[in-house]
Amino acid sequence: MNSITVSFLLAALLYSPRGICAQDEGDAVGKWLNERTMRAALEDSTGARRSSQEGTYQVIPLSELDAPEEVKHHFRTEIALSRSGVKRVPNGEIPSQEQLIASLPKAIRSDAELRRRLPSPPTNLQRTILGTADLIGMEPSGALDGLTSTGLTRFFRLNGVGVVEFNEHNFRAPGSKVEVIAELQNVRVNGVPAQLERVSDDRGRSRATLSWAGESKVYTLIAIGEGDVERKATLLHQIAAAVKD
Repeated sequence: MNSITVSFLLAALLYSPRGICAQDEGDAVGKWLNERTMRAALEDSTGARRSSQEGTYQVIPLSELDAPEEVKHHFRTEIALSRSGVKRVPNGEIPSQEQLIASLPKAIRSDAELRRRLPSPPTNLQRTILGTADLIGMEPSGALDGLTSTGLTRFFRLNGVGVVEFNEHNFRAPGSKVEVIAELQNVRVNGVPAQLERVSDDRGRSRATLSWAGESKVYTLIAIGEGDVERKATLLHQIAAAVKD
């Protein structure tokens, strides 16, 4: 399997422009992440990286991040925004539920097939409210190699909330490298640092995103729909608290 550098908390912040300068910074972050991914792939192809080495998960202070100053400036701005509460976004940035559902994958695979495709069994969500929610579909994520992948994303329709996305990525898979910025960790899940982001628009749509790490996987939960974003954030915390590796 090809190595991949996964920076899931970093990539989630790439496209939140608030003007031309912010867009330029977002482009710089995208270029930086792409360069890191290409460098990791080159190391893999030349044998510089041992493909059998277990993947890693690291929480890194922004000052120690291997990134140019332009990229760090972008994240300083995001850190300040994350501490200011709910962010307002332009109308249209958060899709309607109809638009979102129409764009989502509809494939649903059995647990037996997922066990063959993933490095570890898919996370059991029966202890959470998603266990009784309407499963829309799923798709592989993380590092892909033919029919196998290091991650899985599932999409659910939840009455009164909207669409909930649950992504799991096995960071211990050989070649994986997950890095998150320490200053962006603003809440806790099951006693470990986590990142919560809340955004809303003037149409009454909102999105809450919660990301954290377990013993062998990193998780991201996203709730998108009409209504109060704080209710979505509370629901994501409740789901996360019941998720176990």
